[in-house]
Amino acid sequence: MPIRESSYGVWTSNHSFIRVAAGAAMGIGNVARLPYLTGEYGGAAFLLVYALALLLIGWPMVVAELSIGRWTRQDPYSALQALAKESKARPIWGTIGALACLTAVLVLSYFSVVAGWSIAYAMRGASGLFEGLDAAAAQKMFLELARDPERSLAWHTIFMVTVAIFAAHGFREGIERTLSYLFAPAVALALLLLFYGWYFGDGNAALAYLFDFDWAKLGWRGALEALHQAFFTLGLGAGIMMVYGSYLPAKAPIGRLAARIIVIDALFSLAVGTGLYALIFASARDAAPGLSLLFQILPQVMPTGIVGAFGAVFVYLVMFIITLSAALALLEPGVRYMMDRHRITRVFASVYLSVMIWFLGVGSLLSFNVTEHLEFFGRNFFDWMQWLTGRLLLPVLGLLLCIFTGRILPVALLRETWGEQPEWLFKLWRFSLRYPARIALIVLMFYCLGVIGFLVDLWAPAVT
Repeated sequence: MPIRESSYGVWTSNHSFIRVAAGAAMGIGNVARLPYLTGEYGGAAFLLVYALALLLIGWPMVVAELSIGRWTRQDPYSALQALAKESKARPIWGTIGALACLTAVLVLSYFSVVAGWSIAYAMRGASGLFEGLDAAAAQKMFLELARDPERSLAWHTIFMVTVAIFAAHGFREGIERTLSYLFAPAVALALLLLFYGWYFGDGNAALAYLFDFDWAKLGWRGALEALHQAFFTLGLGAGIMMVYGSYLPAKAPIGRLAARIIVIDALFSLAVGTGLYALIFASARDAAPGLSLLFQILPQVMPTGIVGAFGAVFVYLVMFIITLSAALALLEPGVRYMMDRHRITRVFASVYLSVMIWFLGVGSLLSFNVTEHLEFFGRNFFDWMQWLTGRLLLPVLGLLLCIFTGRILPVALLRETWGEQPEWLFKLWRFSLRYPARIALIVLMFYCLGVIGFLVDLWAPAVT
């Protein structure tokens, strides 16, 4: 059976698709997390394992999601149901697609809160409020924002309204056009940030932190963190690449497109990370991951005067662009699900889903103020949302999708989804799905659930 035609249209070009898909992968978590992990776990040693993980997990899984989306031209739930029916497998496999859409919604609900804070910090940096901040003042500034439910709610609302407006305009007018226009400024700002950090910061210290080869610092935990980051960075398991693949032309070279997306994402993250850590080390600050890096360390390390104000705008404008790109990608699987399954227009689907995500996001932002002491097994609502998505749903869904694609689908059907690319590349892809990717995802799932750490801790006393 030939690859079907898309009733929603296709990307105007492969280059346009690469810009949009790479923007989806360049999330704020990747920029804040990859450079930190690289420095903490041996620099180039970590990057070597990370590159191997991208090759063994990232590339075959991205190709799998793109291929499924292109062949079925449907939302993730309907796509996997159609493939299960075609291969005479149990319909329950379609549940993977439904859970993928749900996971994307959950991720976006707390992601929007952090994105709203990045907009607020762009305004504050432009106003010169970072001038002369020390550690205590920077922490106070962040806590005043995070612990003020009214202001956090306003920024969260502004961000979700922006996402809903762009998504409602359609994948061609809203997503493709917007993100294609934003991709070049994002790359330009990233390079500008790199040179800015190099000029005003300590570029040599940043390079040493990120790229010196220290195998001893890697360890088993560093290797597994590289595995997790390779999976996490591409948004695998959330149906993003699957729904973006549904808009690909029938003859698109999926293998090469996936490779380009992965390379662009990694280079972008390392470029931004080098610029940021050059500023950090020049100010004699320690490296930090996640929220601490973005909202407490960076405001302290900006140069004084108008130069520092421009630098703050560069940093947080890059953050806004990549958060908007990632948010539109996270919203799209759910929008397509509502359009395909419930037969409503894109406008209503975008608005309904955005309102639902907004309400879930309120629970996350209240975790920093009103309900910060309300914990369940040591985690508040925000922490549970992160754990549920990043440590449970995404790894499990990735593994199930790998099994479904590599083991359940018949070879003939898998070849149809692949298209007309070289046969040797198809065999390599199928082998990667069946063995390296599947084994690595099993290991990753056990690591994310804490099983490997528990066994290591259990074994360590016996060894000593």
